[in-house]
Amino acid sequence: MPQVSKIKLDKKIEEKLVYNLKLILTKVNKYEDMDSFITSLLTPTERLMLAKRIAIIVLIKENLPDSKIASALHVTRVTVSKMRYFLEARGEGYEVVIRVLNNERLMKELRSFLSKLAGYSIRAAGGYVKPEIF
Repeated sequence: MPQVSKIKLDKKIEEKLVYNLKLILTKVNKYEDMDSFITSLLTPTERLMLAKRIAIIVLIKENLPDSKIASALHVTRVTVSKMRYFLEARGEGYEVVIRVLNNERLMKELRSFLSKLAGYSIRAAGGYVKPEIF
């Protein structure tokens, strides 16, 4: 879990810092540049956590049951439930991601990959299955 200093920043300074982060994210438009930035900014665990959150949202939008999503992504059902709640309570941002993915071929590829992963996880839960490479 990320650690934040117990010493609070002035609200205006905090807002300016967050504004600058958002501005940077909107200005980086090349995959290679974003990859370099995200790799430098986030730990591997943080990158995976964020990627799983996006995958959970995509699978929720595909109407997969929470148990299948949890099994496929190796997260708890509580995590999936929290993401479902976040989607319902403040889903505008997630809708932006879904819109971006829908505008790209990436969404089709991501859906296909995640569906295969979910199906494989369900089969594997019943016993040993030969490992597959997606």
